[in-house]
Amino acid sequence: MSEDHTHEVRQEKEAENERKTEETEREITPKQLDDQPHEKEPAEVVETAEDEQEKRLEEDLEVRVDPEIVEKLSSGFLQTFLPTLEKSKSSLEEVLSNQKILIETVEQENSKFQECQSMEELTQTMLKARKYYNKLITIKKEMANLHDKSGKLKKRAVKLQQQRQKEELQKAQQREKEHEKERMLAARVAGRTDS
Repeated sequence: MSEDHTHEVRQEKEAENERKTEETEREITPKQLDDQPHEKEPAEVVETAEDEQEKRLEEDLEVRVDPEIVEKLSSGFLQTFLPTLEKSKSSLEEVLSNQKILIETVEQENSKFQECQSMEELTQTMLKARKYYNKLITIKKEMANLHDKSGKLKKRAVKLQQQRQKEELQKAQQREKEHEKERMLAARVAGRTDS
């Protein structure tokens, strides 16, 4: 009940201050402004009136309240809102702990994804290794084929060389025989001419 009374008193004082301000503003007419010294501009006069009004409001708002009433109001306020605030605090703490757990879980999942990415990179590397291994085997087979071919070519070259040497030997022998024949013929011809 005293709270309502205080509120009503405050409203009455505010209304009275507004009336006084309006009266002050009405009392100052343009003619009076012209009659006043020109040092103050109209805006300064209005500011002064506003300053006075603020001072009056501050004086009126200074209400003396019984400390017992303040204590009862405070305890009533606390009784009303403290349980709700405590519930909110416990809910907030629970939310924070759940959030912490979620953050840890997300970090673990992220590390799993990174491991999966590493596994994928490892798989790619293994596939490349298999591909290069197959290429190596193909190159080894080609090298073996080339080695066989070069061996066969060497044998063939040796045979051809031997055959050429044989042919050259046969030609040389044939030339030798032909020379022999020519000598013998020459010796016969010389022996006939001598006889």
